[in-house]
Amino acid sequence: MPGIEIARAGYDGFAGTLEQRVNDFMAALEAHRTSVGVPAPVEAPLIEAIARAGGMAEVTIIDPLPPPPPPEPAIPPPVLVSKLVVVERIGAAGKLRDARAALKIGRPDGELTDAELLLRERWEAASMIAPDDAQVRSFVTALALDPDVILAP
Repeated sequence: MPGIEIARAGYDGFAGTLEQRVNDFMAALEAHRTSVGVPAPVEAPLIEAIARAGGMAEVTIIDPLPPPPPPEPAIPPPVLVSKLVVVERIGAAGKLRDARAALKIGRPDGELTDAELLLRERWEAASMIAPDDAQVRSFVTALALDPDVILAP
């Protein structure tokens, strides 16, 4: 494993001259070994470190990490309508009594079919209604009302 790691930006900062400068410095060091009374060659600290480590073969250039992917778009919450708003719209249309009769509100559970009981229980349990709820849309349509109007957000 090479011993010196250089960030790509640091390598690019030498504008293509790093290898040549390291080689030249290594040659200067080699020539200096036999000189007498001549000061040792000096280079930039990084070049000296690379040369003393054994040259460019000991260098690993580290590319920057790719940017993280953008976050997934948030899934918007489902559009819901308050059941109170739906009841008020049914009442304003003059169909509240018809709705209660259709839901068989007040009738004993034993008198209802499973489907009628389920519809009533769903209606009574709901506090919010999805405008695309097929069962509620059918119920509103059976009241001779426009489900797009009654269930509008």
